[in-house]
Amino acid sequence: MQFPHTVTIDHSLTVEVHLHEFFLGDRTRLCWTYLTKGMATHGQNEMALSLLVDDDAEPAALPKTPLKMFKLLHERTAGDRQANLGDSTRLGQTGIFGFPCLFYVPAIQFEGLPRLDDYLGLVLVHELEYDYARQYGLTRLLSRLGKFCSSFPYPTWNTQARPSLFNAGTREISLLTEAGHISLDQSTVEQARDELLLHLAKTDLPRFTQALDTLEPDQLVIFNTAFSRACDTSLYWQEGQQQPGAYAAPDASGDIIGGSFISISRQAVDAFAISEDGYSASFSHDQFQRLNEALIQGVGIRLELNSGQRFCLQIETGSSRLPPARPYQPVAAWRNIKTAPELHAERPRVMMHEFINLSGTNSLAQRVNREELLAWFERIHEALETALSEEDEHFDFELELALYPHQLLVKVIAGSDLNPEFIDFTRSLVEQIETCSVTSQIRVRLPFSINPEE
Repeated sequence: MQFPHTVTIDHSLTVEVHLHEFFLGDRTRLCWTYLTKGMATHGQNEMALSLLVDDDAEPAALPKTPLKMFKLLHERTAGDRQANLGDSTRLGQTGIFGFPCLFYVPAIQFEGLPRLDDYLGLVLVHELEYDYARQYGLTRLLSRLGKFCSSFPYPTWNTQARPSLFNAGTREISLLTEAGHISLDQSTVEQARDELLLHLAKTDLPRFTQALDTLEPDQLVIFNTAFSRACDTSLYWQEGQQQPGAYAAPDASGDIIGGSFISISRQAVDAFAISEDGYSASFSHDQFQRLNEALIQGVGIRLELNSGQRFCLQIETGSSRLPPARPYQPVAAWRNIKTAPELHAERPRVMMHEFINLSGTNSLAQRVNREELLAWFERIHEALETALSEEDEHFDFELELALYPHQLLVKVIAGSDLNPEFIDFTRSLVEQIETCSVTSQIRVRLPFSINPEE
């Protein structure tokens, strides 16, 4: 079989299949990419589906299932059911290659393929991943896939070998679990040094304006956003992670950091900060009024915040064309993100690291309130800071906490050289601290570093 191979679906749709290769993990992999030609006759963006060729597969043994799928999708668009960025399609009971659902994202440009600008890339997902995206937003799911598959910004190659990222019943302790959120499927948020930029698509303007118009003082509204078109680094968060983190292409400068959501509140001060894998922005009464007036007029605005930061709203009124396809990056590198105050802060004597969930596949979110749990951890942290204020040696230890509705069991895990008296003292100290309410047992591990090294 010669590649590219063209298959005629009907008089208005053909599919071009390209065989190409790219580096993945530690070696070069072959890949089929199916490109539609003819969707645009119904005002629909053309589509691209990439499938890894299994090591024992014959490249000429082209899978036919994607051709049938494109035929059905073409019929849907002809019936005025167009797919846009961020949309999803359920693929029936049998699905395709074990995946029952797909999401539409901006295509990624692989070497050796025609330009994929204005193409929608198809990402096949498991049922639990589909549910996760509906709960927490597509961008958070894409960042999980990007880090898991070590591909920035996210993998548009698909393989039957990819397991689901989640177990049944996954419900994270997250800001997005406990607060309602609104989807801005065409808008993006990103940080460029001391400036937070919200690129608000004109199609998203009405729901954004309405949500802010009804926002009361001290209330919070959260907007899920699309994957940033300009970022070279993307925020990443998972349950238990307390410090900001991100993944990026290896040579990324980190000058533009994309987020998966923005929360907005009315407070006494103006400021923004990283929150999980998104941004929290608060505005005083006067600045909030200025923002609302700009929205009513349908114009952008730049606000100088009293924190020394800036908030920039840009209303995108251009064409509905997709952004240029981003080049494929075979490796995603982890980045620790430091906020401006942290850059100059004195190094803490007692550092509390990310907690580890030991409760098995059942999520903590079903058993405990997120804010109460983190507040308990912070009380433990503060008590240790006070108790160890005179300690000048460096050492590490962990607290294993088993919390029941009416009981707390504390275990101190440390190296054999740690003083037994310190272990007894620490256990006793933690047992005296007010806990949080739980509906059933939870088990977590809290790692600490005393006088952490640089």
